[in-house]
Amino acid sequence: RGRTAIDIDARFTSMFERHYNEVLAYCARRGVRSEADDAAAEAFAVAWRRIDEINWETARPWLYGIARGVMNNRWRTVNRQGRLAKKMASLAPPTFDSPADIVVRRAQDYEVVDVLKLLRLSDQEVLMLAAWEELTAPEIAVVLGISTSAAEQRLHRAKRRFAVKMESLQPQPDSRHRAAGQRGEN
Repeated sequence: RGRTAIDIDARFTSMFERHYNEVLAYCARRGVRSEADDAAAEAFAVAWRRIDEINWETARPWLYGIARGVMNNRWRTVNRQGRLAKKMASLAPPTFDSPADIVVRRAQDYEVVDVLKLLRLSDQEVLMLAAWEELTAPEIAVVLGISTSAAEQRLHRAKRRFAVKMESLQPQPDSRHRAAGQRGEN
């Protein structure tokens, strides 16, 4: 072929000058005018990258094909952004806990972990799978390699033992105050 870089630059410049307004009009008729300039420029950037594919005699329809692809990509992007905006609008806004709430929750978390440590390892495991991993009884069954009914039973029993331990660690009113309160009622 023997084309030089100068020859290719000159031909591309000639093609650009000859067809830019036509490609711009093509893009404007198929989209928003404000985006037509960018789409036309992008079409010529693509054409420059694919310069070896240009048939100089049929450059205009080839450029329209590139511009069509550019416009389709832009429409897909706008549609994706619209769907994302709708999805984000439907989400509840984040809530932020006060420092006092965070401190209380941490204290409660420590209390739960301390009680959990008092249980058998098998109870700890099933409770952690349910609470921390948010697994259902059938999913716990898969993890532990047991039947669903066995997982349900283990989970129920572990919850019961956890509740008993939790209650046993709660501060109890002093028995003298209880006795005094009961005498005052008579």
